[in-house]
Amino acid sequence: MLNWINILHFYQPPTVSDEIINEVVKSSYKPWVDFLNKHRNLKITLNFTACLTERLKRSGYKKLLKDFTKIAERGQIEFLESAAFHPILPLLPEQEIVKQIKINQQINKECFGKIYKPQGFFLPELAYSNKVGLILKKLGYKYIILDEIALSQKHKNTKTRKHENKFLINNNVKYKLSNGLFVVFRNREISNTFVPQTIINILKQKKIPQHIITATDGELYGHRYWNWYPAYSYLINKTQVKTLTASDYLKKTKKQKTIKPKACSWESDTKELKKKIPYALWQHPKNKIHKFLWQLSGLALKLNWQNQEDPNHFASRLHLEKGLASCTFWWASNKDFKKLSPHAWQPTQVEIGATELLNSIRSLEKIKPLNKIAAEKIFSQIRNLIWKKHWQK
Repeated sequence: MLNWINILHFYQPPTVSDEIINEVVKSSYKPWVDFLNKHRNLKITLNFTACLTERLKRSGYKKLLKDFTKIAERGQIEFLESAAFHPILPLLPEQEIVKQIKINQQINKECFGKIYKPQGFFLPELAYSNKVGLILKKLGYKYIILDEIALSQKHKNTKTRKHENKFLINNNVKYKLSNGLFVVFRNREISNTFVPQTIINILKQKKIPQHIITATDGELYGHRYWNWYPAYSYLINKTQVKTLTASDYLKKTKKQKTIKPKACSWESDTKELKKKIPYALWQHPKNKIHKFLWQLSGLALKLNWQNQEDPNHFASRLHLEKGLASCTFWWASNKDFKKLSPHAWQPTQVEIGATELLNSIRSLEKIKPLNKIAAEKIFSQIRNLIWKKHWQK
């Protein structure tokens, strides 16, 4: 018997257009409801980022949210908590981390009702640090999802004589941090493929693993892999395959091991980790745009938290949350993913995020003009760097 733990992350940027929301609902979210209703033996572990659930609610998709609620009430879905606006948590101060988690919890409880009682936590981009692990344990969560690179090391391949990355994960072991927070590790190689077909191929091998854990963006099904139904349906109807939620897997696994994961994300590579750059796509020391984006983020965070009695604090807060979303920084990374993803460069999206951060500061009535002037200067530097880089490319 092969146990498949399929962890899905549903998220759309808070600044995305209505057209894209409608398109993704049609191509992915509604098909997921249909598929889960048709295959009632299927279990998934699902994270709905609250900025998406709130957007779906405002866009008239209340029935869609109710459909997911009914499926969860049948026991097919286990919900995961996250941060409401998808920021890179290790790069934020503790008070902002806690705030975004509580907003996520509040919005999703309103959308999904009593069934929304997440025990596990999905870190945006699976970006982890020890600081974040301690905060999540303090907030009462039982487990987190991490990429297996968090527990990897270099080893020398005797055939090629080259040093390669070796993953040390044994999915028959239940890993935990020293603070007691459990860790569920996703298989990176399988997760970066069309997972159902890859598992079908694995079933043809002589030696079949007991557990396969994958974590992907849920929108890959339908929005990217448009013809996903046949392979997925074929796989879960095979008698030697059983789907489990992450909590089912942890209950089933008895052997435990205490670990200390590295700071990393699900996009980290070993070269970056060796250079101590765990979040390169969002904060690279050689990326000038990142540098100024974080200067503007730091100023916006400081002023927003210091001026909670300001008449326009709520408006400032909304702009801040949108600007801190991971996409603002990701689109400035300029990383070429080759065949896996689009080139991570989109100047308009970077400028939109930076504008949200600037508007967070502009919105505050009671702050000194010098603070607003400082923010305008940083924004001008960001904007000049963005478009100079773009037109030179």
